[in-house]
Amino acid sequence: MTRLRFAAVFGLVLLAAGCGASKLHTTTHSTSTATSPPTTSTATPPATTPTSQALAVPAGGPVPAGFTPSSFTAIGELTWWLLGNAPCTSPPCTSIVRTTDGGVRFVGIPAPRVAYDGPGSGRRTGVWQLRFGDAVDGFAYDTGLYVTHNGGSSWHPLSLGGSVTGLGIGGGEVYATVLSPSGLSARLMRSPVGRDDWVTLPAAGKVSEGLWVHGTDVFVDSSNHSRLLVSHDRGDSFAAYPAPVIALGCEYEEMQPPVVWAHCATGTESDVWRSTDGGRSFRPAGGPRNEPLMVPNSAAFAAASSTVALVAGLRLYRTTNAGASYAPVGPAGFRWAYLGFTNATHGAALASPSSSNGRSEELFYTTNAGLSYHLVRIG
Repeated sequence: MTRLRFAAVFGLVLLAAGCGASKLHTTTHSTSTATSPPTTSTATPPATTPTSQALAVPAGGPVPAGFTPSSFTAIGELTWWLLGNAPCTSPPCTSIVRTTDGGVRFVGIPAPRVAYDGPGSGRRTGVWQLRFGDAVDGFAYDTGLYVTHNGGSSWHPLSLGGSVTGLGIGGGEVYATVLSPSGLSARLMRSPVGRDDWVTLPAAGKVSEGLWVHGTDVFVDSSNHSRLLVSHDRGDSFAAYPAPVIALGCEYEEMQPPVVWAHCATGTESDVWRSTDGGRSFRPAGGPRNEPLMVPNSAAFAAASSTVALVAGLRLYRTTNAGASYAPVGPAGFRWAYLGFTNATHGAALASPSSSNGRSEELFYTTNAGLSYHLVRIG
């Protein structure tokens, strides 16, 4: 199975229900060397209480100088984390920053002692994506998987028998698509957020990308991208529906059921599609008269609600009428690597100036469903 990604991974976690998705770009990815995938892990930390959770979260220190983010995750409008890289004298230089006041102040917290695996790193041996399910339970992943159950005070590695290509959180559970060592197929696994108790979900069969979780709803692409697999019972059973389009892979977002958005890579370009029946059927949602709005495979995409979504073409475009038309929004002159929403109005973006040569991504935030974005200073 050729592994694909869009430009960035959607890392937001809804405060009420939880979600997650994997966005693909066309980078072939190396696989783990593990030969005997376990169905469960052995470490099982004790359950935490609200009091112990508050005590476990690290106070944090200075933001590392030169910090460059690659992944954003949030558990509400005010509490966010970003994983990235920063120059250091004692590699690995993987770094994490946190804010609990909506970006007014950031602090650096401990990161896994593993190589940063982000775009441009030249490595495929570590982590470059981050999810938090609550204040204490977090997951950094890519080729490896590192887990914290104390807010990042410490991290421990877990082996799921392959590279973690996607990870989503919802309903108190964390889900992962795990690429086999051969790279030919992936399987879906699940664990309670607060402990390391991973099991394979056989009802999903062989899967690929596009993992999205919303409460007990789970969406994921079949291994050949021809079917959308949908579960409403935490992955215990799945229904298979035709994929929006025969493509290289889709990312799915269900912000307000039964509406499901799909952003699908088709080769050199990508399309936006929309379902109003929980993924059973899709229609193009890419522009006037439902003609697809063709944007690069690497385009970032995010849905804010059942009718509002944003996609990055030559600049950032927004629809408020379920894809019937799009209008340019946000600052021009940026390459948008990531878009995501915590709710129908609040969301984040990572972008770098189009004219820069390798200039790092900057963090933007919106409080009006993507109509405008303002720059957030991390350091």
